Amino acid sequence: MSDLVLKRFSELTTRELYGLLQLRSQVFVVEQDCVFLDLDGVDTLEGTLHAFYPGEGRIMADTHGEQGGRSLMPAAYARVLPADFTDGPAAEPGARSIGRVVTDPDLRGGGWGRRLLTDLVAAFPGEPLTLNAQSHLEGFYAGFGFSPNGPRFDEDGIEHTPMSRPIVAEVR
Repeated sequence: MSDLVLKRFSELTTRELYGLLQLRSQVFVVEQDCVFLDLDGVDTLEGTLHAFYPGEGRIMADTHGEQGGRSLMPAAYARVLPADFTDGPAAEPGARSIGRVVTDPDLRGGGWGRRLLTDLVAAFPGEPLTLNAQSHLEGFYAGFGFSPNGPRFDEDGIEHTPMSRPIVAEVR
């Protein structure tokens, strides 16, 4: 298993960027049947970080079942926004928002999502974190110290819950 990679947009290679966008498109647009502008410009902000585990380059089938090229999709990915960037209902002053959390569908159930959240929480000690969770995943995120911080809302036909994780004081 590879280590978590954290990069700004300008640091991503074209192959990495292609893989990240390939995964986001496959899950958020095709699988979840949501027509939305995923390429919203936020990826390119100086303080935005792209967190991912590089994929293994498996052969991918296209949407018609025909063999496609080699997939560059990461095993798991999340976008971490700059502190104080307003990202919907979960936004809190001084917090970084985690979004676009996704695991390669062929690797689900392998612990990649849990590993991603564990590593993200560890990467930002002493910083409050927020996210807009799909409501059926509230319990998953609660396991990492997140709790609801507002009413549920609909985003692209999927119920979401704004959640936050306060700064956790170190125990000495």
